[in-house]
Amino acid sequence: MKEDLIQSLKALFDLQVILESLAIVIAAWLLLGGMRRLSNFLADRFPRRRVLITNVFPLFRLIAWIGVIGFVLSVVIQPELKTLVAISATAGVALGLGAQEVVKNILAGVLILMDRPFRVGDMIKVDTYYGEVVQIGLRTSRIQTFDDSIVTIPNGIFLSKTVTNSNSGELTEQVVVEFCLPGHVNVNDMKNLMKEAALCSPYVCRKKPVNVLVEDRYEYGFLTIFKVKAYVMDVRFERLMASDITERIKDEIAASLLHLHFGGPRPS
Repeated sequence: MKEDLIQSLKALFDLQVILESLAIVIAAWLLLGGMRRLSNFLADRFPRRRVLITNVFPLFRLIAWIGVIGFVLSVVIQPELKTLVAISATAGVALGLGAQEVVKNILAGVLILMDRPFRVGDMIKVDTYYGEVVQIGLRTSRIQTFDDSIVTIPNGIFLSKTVTNSNSGELTEQVVVEFCLPGHVNVNDMKNLMKEAALCSPYVCRKKPVNVLVEDRYEYGFLTIFKVKAYVMDVRFERLMASDITERIKDEIAASLLHLHFGGPRPS
């Protein structure tokens, strides 16, 4: 039986088998690279469908690699059952001893692709990092922060950390802009002013509602907190919209104060 196993291993590591297996793996790698470029091109070409397009590739890549491994094993290598069992047992021991983190990350990557707590194009926060998911791999995932940095995170972290998803596969996302004003301001006037300023922003999705919430606080005196809640038309414009709304509201408040003190028509 030992001699049969040795013969099976020799057949398994035959030069022709190795070369054929490598050729298939390289061809699959090149094909998937082309598919990634096509996915990125289509996402840039059709920005309104970017999230949908970029979500297809990670799942397709997982299915493709499973198919490639299955094809190589069943068609090219064709190992005997006892050889496959012996190699699997040896690999299992080796992985258990020296590659626990790698296996954990790969399993977590598969779970992410199947369970989909977040997708490519989602804005997520994990630990202190917040940004857009640009890649979901089997071992690691990458997010791009608003500082234009790429953060690579091992997938195993997502099994033990809380992940906040801001848009869950949607292109739009709710953005909250806060203003802290003296408690004696006219609430209705301020709400109307802030809502109008938000609706004037070119980054706001006008198909969704714009709301202004009010809250009083007394920690440092009588203050009123205004929260402008609006949806950005594309998650990548989140900070641009927040900044634009802030500028517009400050300009409107300054114009109103100028009119209050000096009279005459309010500057437009």
